[in-house]
Amino acid sequence: MVALAAAVVLTGCGGGDDAGSAVVVTGQVLSAPSCPVERVGQPCPPRPVPDAVVTALVGDEQRGETTSDQRGQFRLTLPAGRYVIRATNPGGYASTATEEVTVSTVPVQITLTVDSGIR
Repeated sequence: MVALAAAVVLTGCGGGDDAGSAVVVTGQVLSAPSCPVERVGQPCPPRPVPDAVVTALVGDEQRGETTSDQRGQFRLTLPAGRYVIRATNPGGYASTATEEVTVSTVPVQITLTVDSGIR
């Protein structure tokens, strides 16, 4: 079993309102579409993206970064605040997906779906 990628915790200026408390943001990076043509009775769900770079941003400033594991899962530990979480597909078709999150006292879980480039 592949362990979750290690999170990079950045300290110092903090990410927002309360830099003293750290909260975990977990999620999965998926890629879609995963089939060139979908047919009735043959589902074509999004696929996990291993080795995607997942970054936490406040404006243009990076506040944390990690890499997704073989199941596309990631984990970031961040100070309380508002962030844009961005995942970048490491494959031949470099695409990104973003989601705005507010980190407070409750763990946050998100799914980011990057474009696979299949048409």
